[in-house]
Amino acid sequence: MKEKTKTMWAIILVLSALGIILCLAGCSKGNRYKVDLDGSDFCYEGVKESYRAGNDVTLYYTLIATDTDYSFYLDGEPINFEYDEKKGFVIRFTMPEHDVKLECNAKESMTYVLSGWNGEADVMLLDLYRAETAAEGSKESREYVITTIDDPDQVRLDVYVKEGGEEETCTSCSIPYENAHELLCFVYDNGLDAWNDLEEWVSLDGTQTVCKFWNGEEHIRVSTDRMPEGGEKTLDELFKLLEGCVQQ
Repeated sequence: MKEKTKTMWAIILVLSALGIILCLAGCSKGNRYKVDLDGSDFCYEGVKESYRAGNDVTLYYTLIATDTDYSFYLDGEPINFEYDEKKGFVIRFTMPEHDVKLECNAKESMTYVLSGWNGEADVMLLDLYRAETAAEGSKESREYVITTIDDPDQVRLDVYVKEGGEEETCTSCSIPYENAHELLCFVYDNGLDAWNDLEEWVSLDGTQTVCKFWNGEEHIRVSTDRMPEGGEKTLDELFKLLEGCVQQ
């Protein structure tokens, strides 16, 4: 009888231990944590909504300017990264058991954006406009305009939208000047300032996209009427970056 009792207690203890282990495993499996990208979500690709502790995290920083030194910090500590010609900077780390913050520090020598501004308001830095004819014959358009304001750390982003036969609407918001700077870096890194000097170029029928930007002294205007092969894709990417600024 005593042996039978000992056996029963042993079984109970084993089952209790298994229950505790399964409970802990279930709790651990359910905990998910997020990566805070410090307001620069539009610069990264491959970001998931959340990760479990112990997961391998791989992110790609795609908005890269020339003549610029980059460094990344995870929760305030420097983190190593690699470079991929197709995907940009590759950042990898193991997700800890808490939310983390990933920051990018970019030190650059580019002055073409800053020169000629000196903090004065009402300088249009970037204007991206697209118009197309809808099926019923009406003209639809969307335009993003970035203009400096009295605060040198902020700029105004105006979004003009015209759909069908409706009146054009305008919404405005403030975004960091750093975002405007990154957008202009994208413009120059992709050579839009040289589009008007192309000896061989293509044009797009049906949809017209016009981009005007500040070079520190004057505004340069380029469009899908005269662009290099693949130029439309570059402008599409610029539209996505601007849309990302609106959604912040």
